[in-house]
Amino acid sequence: MTHRPLASALAATAVVAALALAPRAAAAQSSTTFNPPRTSDGQPDIHGYFSPNAPAAAHSLEEGEDPENTIGRGQRTQAQLVEALKNRKVLIVDPAPGPKVPYQPWARAKQRELLDGVFAPLKVVDIEPEDRCALLGMPRSSTRGDFEILQTPGMVTIAYAWNHAYRTIPLDGRPHLPASMKLYNGDSRGHWEGNTLVVDVTNLNDLTWFDSHGTLHTDALHVVERFTVVDANTINYEVTLDDSKAFTRPWKLAFSFERVKAKNYEMYEEACVEGNGESIQGMVDVGRDLRAKGIKGRHEHTPGFYDEK
Repeated sequence: MTHRPLASALAATAVVAALALAPRAAAAQSSTTFNPPRTSDGQPDIHGYFSPNAPAAAHSLEEGEDPENTIGRGQRTQAQLVEALKNRKVLIVDPAPGPKVPYQPWARAKQRELLDGVFAPLKVVDIEPEDRCALLGMPRSSTRGDFEILQTPGMVTIAYAWNHAYRTIPLDGRPHLPASMKLYNGDSRGHWEGNTLVVDVTNLNDLTWFDSHGTLHTDALHVVERFTVVDANTINYEVTLDDSKAFTRPWKLAFSFERVKAKNYEMYEEACVEGNGESIQGMVDVGRDLRAKGIKGRHEHTPGFYDEK
């Protein structure tokens, strides 16, 4: 299957993504006039359950939503693929067009190596972190599923359905942890700018990916999140990712969180134990069998997407 016509499709995808953000930009402007209820310490009250408007596209930040989701599995024509690419949802909003993570050459090469490992794993660490039941890091935890926001004086706490993950966000101006302390979900510090909660995340380790497609980073990663309260049921989310060891420049994601309004809703517990028992060993066994037969491949949805252009 040829993939040479895809460059124009990728550019068109970025345009579609930018257009999709236009309503969110307008909503963000209107949020300056929205007057949410307040907590006892004066925070905009955003407590409750939320769901990210992102999961399908979050599987691969660069490729966006899998074209197979819209055109079905099996045989497909080049025209069908190009059309699906033009209409797929993508979360990267800067840089555009692309949308490609601005990787340094070594990091892009490492990503391709990781995707080869996902296709045919030889060892446990070839399997992507989510499938190994590891914590997902920031901002991937915010794309994985439902979460609950809790607010107490001087603090915001977010509890995630996936893997019992949680994080606390102090609002009192305390310094970050010592730089030598590296954590899966990092160290968060926040403050309010009007209706926007700005969260500065440091102290991240290099063991997580941003998605299931080997979108890696180093322990130099610095994340800045902006949670903008648009109305009683919507939070616009924009995150800037900077890593001087892996990226040539900072880049951004944007999508929204929608309040879960179902009556008597309870957050589903997605319990997962790191290592995941026999299923992990089974993946490795299959990967070793494929390699022994000389079968190689790369985990991707658009043939040749990660090749050098």
